[in-house]
This record gives sequence, C-alpha cells and structure tokens, in this order.
Amino acid sequence: MSLQEPGAARDALAPFTMRPAAAGDFGFCRALYLSSMHPLQKALGIWDEKKVKNAFKEYFKSEEIRIVLVDGVKAGWIQVSHTASEVHLDQIHLNEEIRGRGIGTKLIRETMAEARSMGKPLLLSLLRGNRAISLYRRLGFELNGSDHTKLHMRWSDQ
Repeated sequence: MSLQEPGAARDALAPFTMRPAAAGDFGFCRALYLSSMHPLQKALGIWDEKKVKNAFKEYFKSEEIRIVLVDGVKAGWIQVSHTASEVHLDQIHLNEEIRGRGIGTKLIRETMAEARSMGKPLLLSLLRGNRAISLYRRLGFELNGSDHTKLHMRWSDQ
C-alpha cells in the first residue's frame, strides 16, 4: 500500500462500500495482488511470476475476502482470517488511484475493532520495503519478528 506522509491525505476519506468476494473476483484480486507485489518482490530478488500465481491460488479464500468499491467500481480488497486465538490481516490491496485517501486506514481500524471485540491480537506480515509499515506503526502495530523477506507485526488492545 502506497502512502504519503503519515496522516496526510490527498482528499478527505474517499467514500467507499464493501461486499463479500465471489468466485468471479479472483482475476481482479490476483491482478491487483501481482501489481502490488511485483516491485516489492523484485527489489528483494524473489520475484517468480509463476510461483506467485500458483501460491495465490492456494491462499485466495473468497469467504475471507471483502471487495472495496469506490463509486460502484472495484478498487481494492482485504482478506482477514481467524484462528482460535488471533485475527490475521492477510492481505490489503488498493488501486493506486485511491491510495492515500484514508480507505486503507479505515479498513485496518475496522479490523482492529473486530480483533478488540473478540479479545484477540491482530497479526500481519508484510514484505520488507513495503511503505505501509509507517501506517501500521502509526496505528500502534509493533514489530513481532522478521525473516529475510518479511516483517511480522502485532497489535493488541490488551
């Protein structure tokens, strides 16, 4: 997710709606995922389009995904999964044109509220070099570990 200065936005919060994903959303979600991940993975020297496409098939679970609509047009998606003890923000991807307008922040805050209401921490992982790290830190996420390609973050209200 691309960001400007923390707290800065091009416009006020862009109005948007959400709907559950359907099987027909696979192509849209995959295309947006690939366009978001390609520059990050390429910078890390791990880009392999065939591998990424195959992996995407494995973790695309429409029941965990909500589609973001701006003016009725698909503009992004978010994937959240649950375990008995944690909530996971697995994916959040927004079209370049709507980034920096508060939508990602609102989606993350809503997911934080969901985790809070369940009494669970919220976990996420992001590729090194992803500029969204500043947003996650601003929202109270803390580094919870890392490996050679990813940073793992945790937020808890407890």
